[in-house]
Amino acid sequence: MQVEFSEIAKQTLIENVEFLKQVWTNREIVIFLEDVKKITNDLEDGKYQHFQKSTRNTRSVLIGKKHVRMFFRKENETKIIILLFFDMRQDPQKILDLLK
Repeated sequence: MQVEFSEIAKQTLIENVEFLKQVWTNREIVIFLEDVKKITNDLEDGKYQHFQKSTRNTRSVLIGKKHVRMFFRKENETKIIILLFFDMRQDPQKILDLLK
């Protein structure tokens, strides 16, 4: 399965790492990025159904000490799109705004 990052996902991943640099240690940030890599590998291996269903078409998983939720969607039988990395300490309404 092919996994691609949307532009919003790339942007929000960078923003989350920049924020985490201010409050976490380098080791914790490395663990966070390893979580991203592990989930991406799991998705490439076809383990899409193993993750929590967020909406009808979207699934998600908590990563990084359960502070960041990674959202993704199966586009077709060969492609999954990573949609967004959302810091769960923000207003949940912002998720809808970012996914538009």
